[in-house]
Amino acid sequence: LQARGMRVRYMNIGDPVAAGFQTPPHLIEAVHRAIRDGHNGYLPSAGLPEAREAVAADYTARGVSTSADRVLITDGTSEGIDIALNALVDEGDEVLVPSPTYPLYTAVLAKINATPRFYRTDPERGWLTDIDHLRSLVTPRTRVLVIIDPNNPTGAVYPASVRRALIDLAEEHNLTILADEVYADLGFEGSVPLLGTLEPDAPIISFSSL
Repeated sequence: LQARGMRVRYMNIGDPVAAGFQTPPHLIEAVHRAIRDGHNGYLPSAGLPEAREAVAADYTARGVSTSADRVLITDGTSEGIDIALNALVDEGDEVLVPSPTYPLYTAVLAKINATPRFYRTDPERGWLTDIDHLRSLVTPRTRVLVIIDPNNPTGAVYPASVRRALIDLAEEHNLTILADEVYADLGFEGSVPLLGTLEPDAPIISFSSL
């Protein structure tokens, strides 16, 4: 489209600076202070203990009780998604991915040589998941269900009934849920509850971001 002279607006890239927002001064100062104080070396692979404890406390305050040993700090959520898919999916396996989707998922699956199975979301119903279509895609090679809620790029926020149906389907077919919850603080009507609040014991890996 761009090569033909059309203007393309990239709505799937969550880069605040590119959209005109500036990094808050207190964050810039925190980075400067850390460098001045010599915090420039390698970190523990799972992340600084203080950071892991802070994330665990945040999730617990938001209704998903967890401990720091269940938290992994990565270099952006993209790295976390890459690690999770590589751990859960082998060559030839299948992953249920919403359509339209955030393109990182298909890129990682191409690297693994695994197959994305795209489940429909309905623009006539606020881009909600078509549960029947999703169910029809499950095969013996299906390993993971990707849920992006709030959704990137559609902006959809799923009601509890849809979220419950997604959890039930994953448990029925022994699938791990990758819950991309990066935009949970940016719902149109306020913060969106974490998926794990519906069922703390569900097989969910939750991704959040700073």
